[in-house]
Amino acid sequence: MEQNVQMIDGKSAAQVLHDLLGAAVQTFPDAFENVHLPNSLAAFRKQYVDFLPRFEVARLASKDRHAIALHLARAYLSQLVIGDSQPLSRPLDSSTPPLQLRTKAAKASPGWTPALHFLHQDWQSLEALGEHLETLSLTSAPVTEALRWLESNHLSNKTLELQDRNVVVLGAGAEMAPTAQFLDAGANVLWLDLAPPTALIESPHRRGHLSWIEGGADLLRQPAEIAATIIEFAKDKSIDLCLYAYAPGQARELRLTGAMNAIVEALPVSIIASITLLLSPTTATPLEAADVHTMQSRQLRRPTWETLLDKLHLLGRGGGCSTNGSFAASRSLVGIQGASYQAAQYLGKLMMAEAWTTHGQVLQSVSSTLRVSANTAPITQTRSVTHPVFDAAFGGAKALGVETLTPLQSQTLNGLLAIHDWLHPKAPVPAALRVHGGIHTLPYPMNTALLVAAAIGFARRPSLLTRLLKS
Repeated sequence: MEQNVQMIDGKSAAQVLHDLLGAAVQTFPDAFENVHLPNSLAAFRKQYVDFLPRFEVARLASKDRHAIALHLARAYLSQLVIGDSQPLSRPLDSSTPPLQLRTKAAKASPGWTPALHFLHQDWQSLEALGEHLETLSLTSAPVTEALRWLESNHLSNKTLELQDRNVVVLGAGAEMAPTAQFLDAGANVLWLDLAPPTALIESPHRRGHLSWIEGGADLLRQPAEIAATIIEFAKDKSIDLCLYAYAPGQARELRLTGAMNAIVEALPVSIIASITLLLSPTTATPLEAADVHTMQSRQLRRPTWETLLDKLHLLGRGGGCSTNGSFAASRSLVGIQGASYQAAQYLGKLMMAEAWTTHGQVLQSVSSTLRVSANTAPITQTRSVTHPVFDAAFGGAKALGVETLTPLQSQTLNGLLAIHDWLHPKAPVPAALRVHGGIHTLPYPMNTALLVAAAIGFARRPSLLTRLLKS
């Protein structure tokens, strides 16, 4: 077997997700008494988009909420192995030597001035931008307060400085990763990616120290070496550890997330100042009462054409969230993204973030909770979603009150909210800060609403339909 991170026994991503949710239902029967997991894998593949929100809201309502998250986080790592030998549920080999680092010093004074061009206009302050996004129901309410606090406490002349921070970025070249922004702020950045940061290495405007691996770093083949390299880079100083690696196809979402989580588990807890990751808006996400209220209000004031489509059930059945008493979880999953995507998002990110926040490293017996920034990232038109249906849906989403952002806009908000979470005196809460773009207040299941948005997009751009037919 190839010596990289793989699923145990050659399982599919859907099988892993089905097995782990089923094991949780059996282990915590009181929590999931009214949750019925499809018995067969074939049935689960067809139903997981609707099942996962029901599962999540039952977990949220349970007295064992955090214990279930820890159980799932541990079980997730147990489903991944390196080659045919070492499970990721065991610590990575601590005797592995680090990779060779190269470093270039800063060439300019530190200072990141965020570009605040959103919704076709420039904003003069983070507070004004945050208030406007909240007014349009594109963010959770805490985002506004987070931007206001950051601006009041850490922006000098609209500029952020991070020259005292050591930032390690796994998947540093990802389109959603604010790596360049951290570097502009003056952070000491370790770039870990398959490709080196060529443009940044030679930039005469580089504002922070930049370290990288000359031949690139492969998370799937070198997790132990990368863990050793991070320890070497830290030199007993604390680090902000950012987990941004992503790649579609061949269950890489599931495997890359597991590799990053195993690296976190292998590091001395004493050097981890924070862990930062991005949650997708299209996973089963805990919602606040305000989100549910907004969802209901949107349904009451919707246009006539939307009411007609809803009566014909073309926008789906059951509303935009699953509820259990006062608890709610978004029905924002999209089947076209696949089971690997959902397993990585729900098990490898949301459950792992909650386990780290409430327990600490999940494979350790001694509890030492970690500061985890796990914010919902904006809907972004990146290369990973260049499918004709997504392209059409982006074009038609605005008709349903959903906004999409460019990679630069997402990097800006992701970076600002991560820095808030690093610096704020109170520890962040996973999934509290959500730039969901309207998905989490949409009164319909996203999986079906996406088709309506796509139909609108195809009508506006018929050339996309030709691409779909050829794909």
